Amino acid sequence: MAPPILGTSGFLRAKRILSLQPGVEGDALWWQDGWVRMVGKAREMERLVPSSVPRIDLLRTTVTPGLVDGHTHFGMWALGRQRVHLGGAGTRAEALRRVEAGLPEQGWIRGFGWDANRWEAQPHRWVLDRVTAQIPAFLESADVHAAWVNSAALALAGITRTTPDPAGGRIVRDATGEPTGLLLERAMELVRQLLPPTDPDRLRASLEAAQAEAHKVGITGIHNVEGPDALRAFRELDAQDRLRLRVLFHPPVAQLPLLLEAGVRSGQGGPWLRLGGVKLFFDGTLGSRTAWMLEPYEDGRDRGMPLATEAEARSAVQAAARGGIALAIHAIGDAAVRRALDLLAEAPMVDIPHRIEHLQCVHPADLGRAAELGVVASMQPSHLPGDVALAEERWWRRVAGAYALRSLLERGTILAFGSDAPVTTLDPRIGLAAAMTRLPNDGRHPAGWQTEEVLSFDEALSAYTLGNALASGTTRTHGRVAPGFAADFVAWEWDPALGHGEGAAILTAQPRLTVVGGEVVWAG
Repeated sequence: MAPPILGTSGFLRAKRILSLQPGVEGDALWWQDGWVRMVGKAREMERLVPSSVPRIDLLRTTVTPGLVDGHTHFGMWALGRQRVHLGGAGTRAEALRRVEAGLPEQGWIRGFGWDANRWEAQPHRWVLDRVTAQIPAFLESADVHAAWVNSAALALAGITRTTPDPAGGRIVRDATGEPTGLLLERAMELVRQLLPPTDPDRLRASLEAAQAEAHKVGITGIHNVEGPDALRAFRELDAQDRLRLRVLFHPPVAQLPLLLEAGVRSGQGGPWLRLGGVKLFFDGTLGSRTAWMLEPYEDGRDRGMPLATEAEARSAVQAAARGGIALAIHAIGDAAVRRALDLLAEAPMVDIPHRIEHLQCVHPADLGRAAELGVVASMQPSHLPGDVALAEERWWRRVAGAYALRSLLERGTILAFGSDAPVTTLDPRIGLAAAMTRLPNDGRHPAGWQTEEVLSFDEALSAYTLGNALASGTTRTHGRVAPGFAADFVAWEWDPALGHGEGAAILTAQPRLTVVGGEVVWAG
């Protein structure tokens, strides 16, 4: 359904307004010029709202603050919707069939989303060669920490058996020393740097189409982690008044010298686009066995890998913080999380909080440290359903610290939830359900995995709303449906007060209306 044209004002009658502001409740909402004017009882508000204000009746809906995805790679997700989709391919053979059916993009086969952890055979360039001929292929894994390339791509990059592994990366080789076509972590850059630059017009159009998809699932803002091309595209959309997501942008640490030279600080920007923190990688991922652990993986082979030396990491953290720029540190393994906490303990505070991205495995001794330091835990519960089997297999003795949502929350940690799209779906209902049920995808643990860590609906919702407002330094204007706050909200056809907010029932909730800045951007 096309959104009704209301301008930036309206009066909505619903079943319930879930404001997240203590003392503010009712069944009606009036917003004017992009800001909430009043929340209360419809019968009392009717006489106060001018007759010129458009009326909307959605009497079966519950209104919540707009949900913010606290960790996305939005440009990658937007472009990936047009590339070879390998997510859900249960076998290597199925992945190869999809690649064979794909079309080249600027002379390359590009794809995303494969996960070989349960395949019958591992990725290899020889089998990829059969379906790509002489066209170079670059296929990123679901966790974005590995690439599967063919012989043509290896040849273009000059990668042979004598090519050394780059610092913080690994060229996977067979028993004879020949590259298999699997590149881990920073080894991916040996080929990625050869990819043709994305056409700016195409990226901008893809972002605009993708924001419309985000609105359909109740997303009104994102915290985005990408490079200068995406930032440029967002700026252009903003300048053209076509940006309808609140974007907190986290550039890579490679951009830090330019940011410091320009004198910019975290939190600067306008109502639609602001600067967050610089993104640093301290380790890899569970799926690629590159998450950095304090003790070896359960098979005893290794502890994953740090992606920066301690000196490099400390230098970057100190330079950013002293320049007024927050840190957004990728840390999945317990060793990486500990290093991040240690270094942030030494870093000056800036205008928005420092944050650690993922925190998928935290040593019990470190569970209270983020709260003590005022560091945000930017986590993605939507990873959990697919990670349980791997976590038990590879971290068996340490899974008590895996996805420790309640343990962190009860210690006073600010939780800010997101999806990590395109690694998992942008749909926040998946993350909400995962946080409330902890149900694995494979059917094991039918009552839920480590259920002492489940969150209530209100707690999970707050992590998608208030938590992300805290992480962006916007708690005075965002994260609630209350007078004086921005009119960013969603009307859902479902009622958590009747038990519908418990567990997997959230998956049945249907967004009927999404409003950003007072403008109806989706009606369905």
